Amino acid sequence: MSSAQPIDPRTTHLDRLRARLAAGEPYAGDLLSSLALAVTALDPTGTEDTLGELEGNGAVHLHRSLVSWASLVPGERVLDVGCGAGAITRAAAEAVGPTGTVVGIDACREAIDAAVERTPAGLGVTYLVRRVEQLTGLPDRSFDCITMGLVLEQLPDLEAAMRELRRVVRPGGRIVASVTDFDQFRPADAAFYGAALAVVAWHARGAVTGRAVRPTIPRDRRDRSAFEHAGFAGVEERDIQLVADLATEDAAWALFSRSMLGMLVGPLARLDLRGALAIRVPHTLYLPMRYLRMRRPG
Repeated sequence: MSSAQPIDPRTTHLDRLRARLAAGEPYAGDLLSSLALAVTALDPTGTEDTLGELEGNGAVHLHRSLVSWASLVPGERVLDVGCGAGAITRAAAEAVGPTGTVVGIDACREAIDAAVERTPAGLGVTYLVRRVEQLTGLPDRSFDCITMGLVLEQLPDLEAAMRELRRVVRPGGRIVASVTDFDQFRPADAAFYGAALAVVAWHARGAVTGRAVRPTIPRDRRDRSAFEHAGFAGVEERDIQLVADLATEDAAWALFSRSMLGMLVGPLARLDLRGALAIRVPHTLYLPMRYLRMRRPG
């Protein structure tokens, strides 16, 4: 009788996508969104357990501080898009209280399962498997606020997604989102992160094309155009930093191995990546992020 472990189809699918990236296909469009979905399926709690645990300057936390900036009040209706394991969803439910309504959506079934498992039954959250470009079953003007944690960069058609979000948020309602802001790295952190990126680029050259070489949302003119065409002309911005104390090789690997960057390459390349990190620790890494807030006119 064979003792071989069964092959996980999720791993096989991710390997196919990695091969496309290694062949030089740009990290954009369908490949970008498919990679994000495949990585989430394998590790649905990765972002919440790593970036979500970091504290930033001024006691900022990636998920909880985003909900604070949304200025939610009891009784409001909230849609959390790309909810992952539900960190923002749960915080929003606590903010709007028992008279409010919170719906978390994600295109990844594994993420929804993880969110359901982590959400107390009495919190009153509804979770649905949905793609942001097609919010089937969600009525027009049905939410006061939409939250989005590190989702906008993963959308192959930002304008189509924003049109659908505009449809379901009420006039005067708001969208609050977080995005990565790697074009604002400090020089020392750029060198540290750049060493990791160089390893990934060597094994998957498509990783340094497409979305990876565009300015942080909403600074790129194509992003601004997508917001404007969807009816969101003004975008407020707030820059924050998360602080990661990478005192040891294990600490650095715990962060990078579960990051999107670390998941873009296969097992052998991940060994090279770990080696590149090992020779650069200890290091205190400041990760720049940006919060965005926009309102539907009316």
